[in-house]
Amino acid sequence: MKILKMAVTAFAVMAIGTSAFADEAYDIVKKSTNLQAPETSETVMILQNIETNGTVETRQMDQHGREVNGLVSTVFDFKSPASVKGTRVLQSEKSGREDDRWIYMPSLRQVRRIPMGERYKQFVGCEFTYNDMGIRDVEDDTHEMLEKDVKLTIQSKSYTCWKIKSVPKKKSDVEYSYRIQYIDKETYLPAKVEFFDKKDQKKLMKTYTTEDWMYFKANKSGKTYTLRTKARIVNNISGRQSYLEIKNPKFDEGVSPAYFTQQFLSTGKAK
Repeated sequence: MKILKMAVTAFAVMAIGTSAFADEAYDIVKKSTNLQAPETSETVMILQNIETNGTVETRQMDQHGREVNGLVSTVFDFKSPASVKGTRVLQSEKSGREDDRWIYMPSLRQVRRIPMGERYKQFVGCEFTYNDMGIRDVEDDTHEMLEKDVKLTIQSKSYTCWKIKSVPKKKSDVEYSYRIQYIDKETYLPAKVEFFDKKDQKKLMKTYTTEDWMYFKANKSGKTYTLRTKARIVNNISGRQSYLEIKNPKFDEGVSPAYFTQQFLSTGKAK
């Protein structure tokens, strides 16, 4: 009986410890995904697709965003090159249901809703997916603390991170089996995220890195936001990369609601 009691006690301690780590990981990811968003935002986004032979294609798009009652809507308006000019994508967060995503492609001259089954696909031909261009809800995954003090240097930035494993509850919604997130302790930004293959869960499929960030103070509101200014995603299977740079940020300066409509997607006019 004594041996049995010791075994039960040991199991209970282990279970409590595991639960505590799980709760801590959940809280960290929740804070990471709930960083303060500006009421409105406008930026220029430079996207480079880098092929394995070194060829680089540069795309430019305008981004407009707004936050209403804690829910963020974002529209991406491609300006160049000619092959994607006029393409527009609208993403709108919804409370209690799946986010809405719509795309307008000039070649088809129609606005089309992007169904859940396609959101793991490439975002207008780059290595970022439609899922990557949004923020995944903390409740969509289970989270496990792997390490509490991981040092990383990415380009010129040094990070001290929590290393957390996040496993999707609904695997059909994503293109990977799980993620390993390295969340920076200072900013709560994801310094690095590793995505692992569905078929071979030990196989690294793609890697995201935050290469630069800044504290940005909005001129009108005076509020300070944490802004990722440079990010990269590498396809570890093909070797192809996409690099994203944010320029000319304007926060809390007002954005017309007309940008976040299907009419804007099809016409490019918000007035």
